[in-house]
Amino acid sequence: MKYTVQSTKYVLKNWLYLLPFAILPAVFLAFSTDEGAIERVLKAFFNGRIADISFPDLFRAISILSFASWQSIVFGVIGIVFIVPCAALLMAILDKHFRIGKRTWNGIWAKLNDNFLSTFWYVVLLLAIYEIWALLLAALLFFLSLLPVKVVAYILMGICYIGLQVLLLYSVGLIYLWLPCMQITGFRAFEALHYSYQLATSIKWRILGGQLVGLLFVQGALAVCAWFVPTRIAFLALATVLYAGLILLYCVRMQIAYFDRDHIDRADLAGYYRK
Repeated sequence: MKYTVQSTKYVLKNWLYLLPFAILPAVFLAFSTDEGAIERVLKAFFNGRIADISFPDLFRAISILSFASWQSIVFGVIGIVFIVPCAALLMAILDKHFRIGKRTWNGIWAKLNDNFLSTFWYVVLLLAIYEIWALLLAALLFFLSLLPVKVVAYILMGICYIGLQVLLLYSVGLIYLWLPCMQITGFRAFEALHYSYQLATSIKWRILGGQLVGLLFVQGALAVCAWFVPTRIAFLALATVLYAGLILLYCVRMQIAYFDRDHIDRADLAGYYRK
Protein backbone atom coordinates (compact mmCIF):
# COMPACT_ATOMS: atom_id res chain seq x y z
CA MET A 1 0.00 0.00 0.00
CA LYS A 2 3.00 2.31 0.44
CA TYR A 3 3.34 2.95 -3.28
CA THR A 4 -0.41 3.42 -3.72
CA VAL A 5 -0.52 6.03 -0.93
CA GLN A 6 2.52 7.86 -2.32
CA SER A 7 1.09 7.75 -5.85
CA THR A 8 -2.31 9.04 -4.74
CA LYS A 9 -0.68 11.97 -2.94
CA TYR A 10 1.47 12.73 -5.98
CA VAL A 11 -1.49 12.64 -8.38
CA LEU A 12 -3.59 14.90 -6.13
CA LYS A 13 -0.73 17.37 -5.75
CA ASN A 14 0.17 17.48 -9.46
CA TRP A 15 -3.14 16.64 -11.14
CA LEU A 16 -3.17 19.86 -13.18
CA TYR A 17 0.05 18.87 -14.95
CA LEU A 18 -0.87 15.20 -15.33
CA LEU A 19 -4.56 15.25 -16.29
CA PRO A 20 -4.05 16.30 -19.95
CA PHE A 21 -2.20 13.01 -20.51
CA ALA A 22 -5.11 10.89 -19.28
CA ILE A 23 -8.30 12.74 -20.13
CA LEU A 24 -8.48 11.89 -23.84
CA PRO A 25 -8.17 8.08 -23.54
CA ALA A 26 -10.42 8.21 -20.47
CA VAL A 27 -13.21 9.87 -22.47
CA PHE A 28 -13.18 7.19 -25.17
CA LEU A 29 -12.96 4.36 -22.63
CA ALA A 30 -16.00 5.84 -20.89
CA PHE A 31 -17.91 5.83 -24.19
CA SER A 32 -16.95 2.18 -24.75
CA THR A 33 -18.31 1.11 -21.34
CA ASP A 34 -21.65 -0.69 -21.53
CA GLU A 35 -23.49 0.64 -18.48
CA GLY A 36 -26.64 -1.21 -19.57
CA ALA A 37 -24.89 -4.59 -19.28
CA ILE A 38 -23.42 -3.62 -15.91
CA GLU A 39 -26.85 -2.59 -14.62
CA ARG A 40 -28.55 -5.78 -15.85
CA VAL A 41 -25.90 -8.00 -14.25
CA LEU A 42 -26.07 -6.12 -10.94
CA LYS A 43 -29.86 -6.13 -10.76
CA ALA A 44 -30.04 -9.85 -11.52
CA PHE A 45 -27.34 -10.58 -8.95
CA PHE A 46 -28.77 -8.52 -6.09
CA ASN A 47 -32.39 -9.40 -6.81
CA GLY A 48 -31.71 -13.13 -6.51
CA ARG A 49 -32.11 -13.84 -10.23
CA ILE A 50 -28.59 -14.96 -11.06
CA ALA A 51 -29.92 -17.59 -13.46
CA ASP A 52 -31.08 -14.69 -15.67
CA ILE A 53 -27.53 -13.38 -16.10
CA SER A 54 -26.36 -13.95 -19.66
CA PHE A 55 -22.79 -14.58 -20.76
CA PRO A 56 -22.80 -11.68 -23.28
CA ASP A 57 -23.87 -9.24 -20.55
CA LEU A 58 -21.18 -10.53 -18.21
CA PHE A 59 -18.46 -10.17 -20.82
CA ARG A 60 -19.66 -6.74 -21.96
CA ALA A 61 -19.73 -5.54 -18.37
CA ILE A 62 -16.13 -6.65 -17.78
CA SER A 63 -14.39 -6.12 -21.12
CA ILE A 64 -12.63 -2.85 -21.97
CA LEU A 65 -13.83 -3.06 -25.57
CA SER A 66 -17.32 -4.05 -24.38
CA PHE A 67 -18.37 -5.59 -27.75
CA ALA A 68 -21.90 -4.30 -27.13
CA SER A 69 -21.93 -2.68 -30.57
CA TRP A 70 -19.54 -1.67 -33.29
CA GLN A 71 -19.52 1.85 -31.83
CA SER A 72 -18.36 0.64 -28.42
CA ILE A 73 -15.59 -1.40 -30.05
CA VAL A 74 -14.45 1.63 -32.05
CA PHE A 75 -14.50 3.88 -28.97
CA GLY A 76 -12.54 1.27 -26.99
CA VAL A 77 -9.93 0.86 -29.72
CA ILE A 78 -9.55 4.64 -30.05
CA GLY A 79 -9.15 4.90 -26.28
CA ILE A 80 -6.39 2.26 -26.32
CA VAL A 81 -4.71 3.98 -29.28
CA PHE A 82 -4.66 7.29 -27.40
CA ILE A 83 -3.29 5.63 -24.25
CA VAL A 84 -0.03 4.82 -26.05
CA PRO A 85 1.23 8.37 -26.82
CA CYS A 86 -0.40 9.78 -23.69
CA ALA A 87 1.28 7.20 -21.42
CA ALA A 88 4.59 7.66 -23.26
CA LEU A 89 4.46 11.42 -22.59
CA LEU A 90 3.27 10.89 -19.03
CA MET A 91 6.21 8.60 -18.29
CA ALA A 92 8.54 11.22 -19.77
CA ILE A 93 7.21 14.04 -17.59
CA LEU A 94 7.36 11.84 -14.50
CA ASP A 95 10.94 10.81 -15.27
CA LYS A 96 11.96 14.45 -15.72
CA HIS A 97 10.25 15.59 -12.53
CA PHE A 98 11.70 12.73 -10.49
CA ARG A 99 15.23 13.18 -11.87
CA ILE A 100 15.71 16.95 -11.78
CA GLY A 101 12.77 18.13 -9.72
CA LYS A 102 11.48 20.36 -12.50
CA ARG A 103 7.76 20.06 -13.24
CA THR A 104 7.35 21.37 -16.78
CA TRP A 105 6.38 19.99 -20.16
CA ASN A 106 9.44 21.46 -21.88
CA GLY A 107 11.43 18.82 -23.71
CA ILE A 108 9.08 15.92 -23.05
CA TRP A 109 7.87 15.85 -26.66
CA ALA A 110 11.37 14.81 -27.73
CA LYS A 111 10.97 11.74 -25.51
CA LEU A 112 7.82 10.62 -27.32
CA ASN A 113 9.83 8.91 -30.04
CA ASP A 114 12.05 7.17 -27.47
CA ASN A 115 9.14 5.96 -25.32
CA PHE A 116 6.55 5.24 -28.00
CA LEU A 117 7.51 1.74 -29.14
CA SER A 118 8.08 0.32 -25.65
CA THR A 119 4.81 1.85 -24.45
CA PHE A 120 2.95 0.49 -27.47
CA TRP A 121 3.97 -3.14 -26.87
CA TYR A 122 3.42 -2.81 -23.13
CA VAL A 123 -0.13 -1.51 -23.65
CA VAL A 124 -0.89 -4.23 -26.23
CA LEU A 125 0.32 -6.90 -23.79
CA LEU A 126 -1.77 -5.46 -20.94
CA LEU A 127 -4.84 -5.33 -23.21
CA ALA A 128 -4.36 -8.95 -24.28
CA ILE A 129 -3.94 -10.09 -20.67
CA TYR A 130 -7.03 -8.18 -19.56
CA GLU A 131 -9.32 -9.31 -22.37
CA ILE A 132 -8.34 -12.98 -21.94
CA TRP A 133 -8.95 -12.56 -18.20
CA ALA A 134 -12.33 -10.90 -18.85
CA LEU A 135 -13.37 -13.79 -21.09
CA LEU A 136 -12.30 -16.34 -18.46
CA LEU A 137 -14.01 -14.49 -15.60
CA ALA A 138 -17.25 -14.05 -17.55
CA ALA A 139 -17.28 -17.76 -18.49
CA LEU A 140 -16.69 -18.92 -14.91
CA LEU A 141 -19.27 -16.57 -13.42
CA PHE A 142 -21.83 -17.64 -16.02
CA PHE A 143 -21.18 -21.32 -15.30
CA LEU A 144 -21.49 -20.76 -11.53
CA SER A 145 -24.71 -18.77 -11.97
CA LEU A 146 -26.33 -21.92 -13.38
CA LEU A 147 -25.77 -23.95 -10.22
CA PRO A 148 -29.12 -25.10 -8.76
CA VAL A 149 -28.31 -24.15 -5.14
CA LYS A 150 -28.31 -20.36 -5.00
CA VAL A 151 -26.38 -20.03 -1.75
CA VAL A 152 -23.55 -22.15 -3.13
CA ALA A 153 -23.67 -20.23 -6.40
CA TYR A 154 -23.39 -16.84 -4.65
CA ILE A 155 -20.50 -17.98 -2.46
CA LEU A 156 -18.57 -19.52 -5.35
CA MET A 157 -19.19 -16.49 -7.58
CA GLY A 158 -17.81 -14.20 -4.89
CA ILE A 159 -14.74 -16.38 -4.39
CA CYS A 160 -14.24 -16.64 -8.13
CA TYR A 161 -14.57 -12.88 -8.63
CA ILE A 162 -11.99 -11.98 -5.97
CA GLY A 163 -9.71 -14.90 -6.86
CA LEU A 164 -9.60 -13.94 -10.54
CA GLN A 165 -8.89 -10.32 -9.59
CA VAL A 166 -5.85 -11.51 -7.64
CA LEU A 167 -4.76 -13.69 -10.57
CA LEU A 168 -5.04 -10.72 -12.96
CA LEU A 169 -3.03 -8.41 -10.75
CA TYR A 170 -0.43 -11.07 -10.00
CA SER A 171 0.05 -11.59 -13.76
CA VAL A 172 0.35 -7.84 -14.32
CA GLY A 173 2.71 -7.60 -11.35
CA LEU A 174 5.20 -9.88 -13.11
CA ILE A 175 5.72 -7.17 -15.77
CA TYR A 176 4.75 -4.15 -13.70
CA LEU A 177 8.18 -2.47 -13.70
CA TRP A 178 9.08 -3.59 -17.22
CA LEU A 179 8.06 -0.35 -18.96
CA PRO A 180 9.98 2.12 -16.75
CA CYS A 181 12.96 -0.26 -16.77
CA MET A 182 13.11 -0.26 -20.59
CA GLN A 183 12.71 3.51 -20.79
CA ILE A 184 15.13 4.46 -18.01
CA THR A 185 17.92 1.91 -18.50
CA GLY A 186 17.69 1.51 -22.27
CA PHE A 187 17.95 -2.27 -21.89
CA ARG A 188 16.53 -4.51 -24.59
CA ALA A 189 13.09 -5.97 -23.93
CA PHE A 190 14.10 -9.32 -22.43
CA GLU A 191 17.01 -7.85 -20.48
CA ALA A 192 14.67 -5.22 -19.02
CA LEU A 193 12.06 -7.88 -18.26
CA HIS A 194 14.59 -9.96 -16.36
CA TYR A 195 15.96 -7.00 -14.41
CA SER A 196 12.53 -5.53 -13.63
CA TYR A 197 11.32 -8.92 -12.42
CA GLN A 198 14.27 -9.07 -10.02
CA LEU A 199 13.38 -5.62 -8.72
CA ALA A 200 9.71 -6.49 -8.26
CA THR A 201 10.11 -9.96 -6.75
CA SER A 202 10.22 -8.86 -3.11
CA ILE A 203 7.38 -6.32 -3.43
CA LYS A 204 4.99 -7.97 -5.86
CA TRP A 205 2.45 -8.81 -3.15
CA ARG A 206 2.54 -5.26 -1.79
CA ILE A 207 2.02 -3.92 -5.30
CA LEU A 208 -0.82 -6.42 -5.78
CA GLY A 209 -2.53 -5.29 -2.59
CA GLY A 210 -2.45 -1.63 -3.57
CA GLN A 211 -3.64 -2.37 -7.09
CA LEU A 212 -6.44 -4.59 -5.80
CA VAL A 213 -7.82 -1.82 -3.61
CA GLY A 214 -7.72 0.66 -6.49
CA LEU A 215 -9.23 -1.75 -9.01
CA LEU A 216 -12.08 -2.80 -6.72
CA PHE A 217 -12.79 0.86 -5.96
CA VAL A 218 -13.05 1.77 -9.65
CA GLN A 219 -15.18 -1.30 -10.41
CA GLY A 220 -17.46 -0.55 -7.46
CA ALA A 221 -17.77 3.11 -8.45
CA LEU A 222 -18.61 2.18 -12.05
CA ALA A 223 -21.22 -0.28 -10.78
CA VAL A 224 -22.84 2.37 -8.58
CA CYS A 225 -22.81 4.89 -11.43
CA ALA A 226 -24.32 2.38 -13.89
CA TRP A 227 -27.14 1.49 -11.49
CA PHE A 228 -27.99 4.80 -9.88
CA VAL A 229 -26.88 7.61 -12.21
CA PRO A 230 -29.99 8.49 -14.22
CA THR A 231 -28.51 10.02 -17.37
CA ARG A 232 -26.01 8.83 -19.94
CA ILE A 233 -24.11 12.14 -19.85
CA ALA A 234 -23.63 11.98 -16.08
CA PHE A 235 -22.43 8.38 -16.30
CA LEU A 236 -19.93 9.28 -19.02
CA ALA A 237 -18.58 12.20 -16.97
CA LEU A 238 -18.11 10.10 -13.85
CA ALA A 239 -16.64 7.18 -15.80
CA THR A 240 -14.18 9.56 -17.47
CA VAL A 241 -12.99 10.79 -14.06
CA LEU A 242 -12.57 7.20 -12.83
CA TYR A 243 -10.66 6.05 -15.92
CA ALA A 244 -8.42 9.13 -15.87
CA GLY A 245 -7.62 8.54 -12.21
CA LEU A 246 -6.89 4.87 -12.88
CA ILE A 247 -4.51 5.68 -15.75
CA LEU A 248 -2.66 8.33 -13.74
CA LEU A 249 -2.41 6.17 -10.64
CA TYR A 250 -1.11 3.18 -12.60
CA CYS A 251 1.65 5.13 -14.34
CA VAL A 252 2.69 7.19 -11.32
CA ARG A 253 2.80 4.15 -9.04
CA MET A 254 4.84 2.28 -11.63
CA GLN A 255 7.42 5.07 -11.79
CA ILE A 256 7.54 5.60 -8.02
CA ALA A 257 8.03 1.86 -7.41
CA TYR A 258 10.80 1.65 -10.00
CA PHE A 259 12.73 4.61 -8.60
CA ASP A 260 12.42 3.16 -5.12
CA ARG A 261 13.46 -0.39 -6.03
CA ASP A 262 16.36 0.73 -8.24
CA HIS A 263 17.56 3.12 -5.49
CA ILE A 264 17.37 6.21 -7.71
CA ASP A 265 17.20 9.47 -5.77
CA ARG A 266 14.10 11.54 -6.48
CA ALA A 267 14.94 15.20 -6.98
CA ASP A 268 11.27 16.19 -6.75
CA LEU A 269 11.32 15.22 -3.07
CA ALA A 270 14.45 17.28 -2.47
CA GLY A 271 12.83 20.45 -3.79
CA TYR A 272 15.61 21.41 -6.18
CA TYR A 273 13.11 23.45 -8.16
CA ARG A 274 10.02 25.29 -7.08
CA LYS A 275 8.15 24.60 -10.27
